[in-house]
Amino acid sequence: MFRDRNPKHWRLGLIYYNPDTARLWVAKRYGAPMTLNFAKPAAWVIVALPVAVAIAGLVLTRLHLLH
Repeated sequence: MFRDRNPKHWRLGLIYYNPDTARLWVAKRYGAPMTLNFAKPAAWVIVALPVAVAIAGLVLTRLHLLH
């Protein structure tokens, strides 16, 4: 398991950002869970897609309630 503890690759100590690694998923600095490498565009898609679906659901629900 790849674990990068270099502080310059961790924004605010929580967000991994390293454009020099090809990995999309990396182990967190400490502990077992994984995190995304936000230097990769796919990471932003993985985060934005569920948020966009949730917002679209809220908007559609509100529009339905207005009619």
